[in-house]
Amino acid sequence: MGIAVLLPLSGWGQQGRGSAVPALPEPPGTVRVGENLFMDETEVANIHWLEYLHFTRRDSSLAYYRTQLPDSTGWQPVPDPEQTGPAQAYFRAPGYRYYPATGIRYEQARAYCRWRSAVVNRSYFQGPEFRKQHPELRDYTVTVEYRLPTEAEWEQAAAGGLAAGPRPFELVQTRSVRKPKPQKLNESDDLVACLDALHLAHPATETAYELPYNLRENYYLASSNQVFACAPVKEKFPLQPITIGPPNGFGLQNVIGNVAEMTATKGVAKGGSFKTSIQGLTLGGRQAYTGPENWLGFRCLATVRMVKR
Repeated sequence: MGIAVLLPLSGWGQQGRGSAVPALPEPPGTVRVGENLFMDETEVANIHWLEYLHFTRRDSSLAYYRTQLPDSTGWQPVPDPEQTGPAQAYFRAPGYRYYPATGIRYEQARAYCRWRSAVVNRSYFQGPEFRKQHPELRDYTVTVEYRLPTEAEWEQAAAGGLAAGPRPFELVQTRSVRKPKPQKLNESDDLVACLDALHLAHPATETAYELPYNLRENYYLASSNQVFACAPVKEKFPLQPITIGPPNGFGLQNVIGNVAEMTATKGVAKGGSFKTSIQGLTLGGRQAYTGPENWLGFRCLATVRMVKR
């Protein structure tokens, strides 16, 4: 019988530095967010769900496969911006492959995590490429368990190891990938029209910036920190690709907004969605749900187990 490796409670980088225990490898698709806690870098996307459906159809009964289909009634069929063919269900449209998977039930998300654990353990951690990249683990059996995060684990991951900022839209500090572009109100009739319609004060010298999250509001004023919503001139799909937006301190993308994310507590999601106002949104806040929604998705958390052979 193997001996399970028990990890210390602090010092992520200490393993492998003169220690008898090698450092934990990161499971595919994740970043480290805590001691033996790894979170998906992005929300689970349509392409990931289509992969899951492909292998479920191949390896399971047709009846079970049908239970894993998402609820596609949350969106009207969408035209593919890259093709001229007929509109398709959102989760199948090629132009939306890297958008978040929605219409997923809690039980389906858990089933996906279990399936993914089995696939990664069989095909990745036991594969020759992994052994080649990690010769220090040749005497260990490495396995991973993907699952939905607890509320506390989600909050820890979303915070990114950084304290929240003083402004209402800084509930998560982000690592800027590009410098925000200022928009002067005296040069933007559309923004002025939005502010007038909302009866918000706006000096002519004021400057607006886009919010870094995909929430109900999409702009804020630089001097007053007033957030507001202004519809784009050209109508666009309300969700964004999973890699849009600056990452948080751990490297997680879209952890706030886009779609709210399921937790291990059934009926409780976190992080807000494109329908959520940033006013009053906190990491500790909850978004309740009773079934699949077009504003609800998920990402997996993973833990790794190493057993000495």
